[in-house]
Amino acid sequence: MKTKSLKSTLIIISTAIFLYHAFHLLYLWSDIPNQIAIHFSSGKPDNWGSKFILFIMPAVSVLIWYLMGLLVKNPEKLNYINLTEENKEIQYSKAEKVTLLIQYLGSIAFIFANEALLRNSVEMGSRFYLFQLHLSF
Repeated sequence: MKTKSLKSTLIIISTAIFLYHAFHLLYLWSDIPNQIAIHFSSGKPDNWGSKFILFIMPAVSVLIWYLMGLLVKNPEKLNYINLTEENKEIQYSKAEKVTLLIQYLGSIAFIFANEALLRNSVEMGSRFYLFQLHLSF
């Protein structure tokens, strides 16, 4: 898959997820109690915080996306094993694709985690299935 095609696909998916979560957060804002569970042990909440904490993870998501974007633009700054003049373009291309995936999937993971906190705070149920990974809060 070409890098531009991969990037376009990831932009569309991550933007849709981010916008859905932002809309959902704002839509449910009045229903969210002032204190929400922010940490769980054995499925039971054991730490509480202000509902404004729900804005932190989207901000962290954007920060991760931005910082990883700096690496995507400069794959030559990464550390490589057995880099030669003959294989450097291939290595840079592969590194660009991997960092691009980390950039977008990392920020999406933060949004999914925040969505789980949001859903839990309004008692909607908060199970997410992502490939074979089961995230449950």
